[in-house]
Amino acid sequence: MPIESTESSFKLQDRTALITGPCNSFNQAIAVKLTQLGANVALVDRNIERTQRFAAQLTDTREINERYGRAAAIQADLSKPHHVQDAISRSAEAFGGIDIYIDGLMTTDVKRFKEPSALEDLDRVIDVNLRAPLLMTHGILRFLEGRKRGRIIYLMHDIVRLGLPANGLMALSRTGLSAFARTLSREVAESNVTVNCVAVGVTEEFLLGQTPGDAPKGSIQEAAKLLTSQYPTAQLMEPERIANTVAFLASPLGAGVTGQTIAVSQGLSFLS
Repeated sequence: MPIESTESSFKLQDRTALITGPCNSFNQAIAVKLTQLGANVALVDRNIERTQRFAAQLTDTREINERYGRAAAIQADLSKPHHVQDAISRSAEAFGGIDIYIDGLMTTDVKRFKEPSALEDLDRVIDVNLRAPLLMTHGILRFLEGRKRGRIIYLMHDIVRLGLPANGLMALSRTGLSAFARTLSREVAESNVTVNCVAVGVTEEFLLGQTPGDAPKGSIQEAAKLLTSQYPTAQLMEPERIANTVAFLASPLGAGVTGQTIAVSQGLSFLS
């Protein structure tokens, strides 16, 4: 295939991506990458102020380069079905439809299961890690199947799949999306919709969230030292590397990949 055709296939003009989750490093990197490729991005978050500022920055960048996509911030509590439908409708109205759904809504709470209070936040953990993406997926599918094209991408922490201590509830609720993606990918294949998971490497936000309970959060260096004592191959993952893989899956070049869980983690899940 000529280089020009390959480059053209990596463009996302006339596409709209809906991204759920906090305005953290890898969700920001994904949004930046997709807008650089021409996609419009709707950022859906419960805490809207930071997301609004970031969306404004992306829109300002478009003033410099008109080939970049636009961005909008939408506030929603995705544990509530009526908020889900409202977020989907507002995203579609903002940019004329939805073509790509990326779920980056993950908890980083830690608590050992044997603790008496381990199940106190069970409903919230399930709401964030599993219920919200299922509700969003169900609502967005009508847009994707109606257009006979689309991408669904779920993010999860790769190291949680290894059995990282005190992350049992997150592992239980989030990694179930891998099996769900395999099943759903078969159901929607005839509509040219792909469904995949990206297991992301260790990020700074994840490390800082690994202090259980009310203990004070340590530095990145301290948290990294503790982690590598358990998993010697663990390395901090640059958000841009995660964004590049997500962009590939979201682009026409990723049309042949579906039902998969792809790790972007420096080989963490098979080297440890």
